[in-house]
Amino acid sequence: MIPTAAQIAVLALVGGLVALDGTSVGQFMVSRPFVAAALGGLVVGRPGLGMAVGIVLEALHLAVLPVGAAKYPEGGPPAVAAGAVFAASQSPPVAAGATLLVAVLVALALEWFGGHTVEWMRQFNVRFAGAPPEGLTPGEVARRHGIPIAVDFLRGAALTLAGVVILGVLLRAIDFSGFPEIAVGTVVRLSVVAGLASALRLFGRAHYPLFFAGAAAGAVVAWLR
Repeated sequence: MIPTAAQIAVLALVGGLVALDGTSVGQFMVSRPFVAAALGGLVVGRPGLGMAVGIVLEALHLAVLPVGAAKYPEGGPPAVAAGAVFAASQSPPVAAGATLLVAVLVALALEWFGGHTVEWMRQFNVRFAGAPPEGLTPGEVARRHGIPIAVDFLRGAALTLAGVVILGVLLRAIDFSGFPEIAVGTVVRLSVVAGLASALRLFGRAHYPLFFAGAAAGAVVAWLR
């Protein structure tokens, strides 16, 4: 089962919005893979299954910080597509572990490609803005802000649509009958381990004591509850 035409249209809208959240507008963190994948799952009526994909992608994305002109894989729109298609494909349940693996691999490839589209968009913005002419009106200033934002939205929507189509075709074409079944919970637990590794890389060796102190405090609070 793949998302319906109406659901795909909503997914494109959500993908465009989370792309804007990355850097152009808001930055409310809804573009983080965990949230974006949950939104994708929500569109097809199964936010919990979308979260399963989101946990894996978020664990692999923890060390990515979209600041300044840094080059980074874009996690939002691919996560929306992966969360939605994986969630939709689980009705009826079919090879959950294998389909989760395919969804994550496709999302990672799209994250890499999405990072390149961000670079291309920045180059477009530079050429579009150009040198400001004399007598620049408020309306022209608004136009020079609005068009790049619209381009960013369309870029995110197109990336999400590409993810939905590619994943839908792959899940239809692959015969999962020979794949060993792995519980989604097992994949999620392995992802938590990968997330801890990413967090340690993000903190750096100099801040390991702070990381372990925070982890110990969290464990104590969880034990007291």
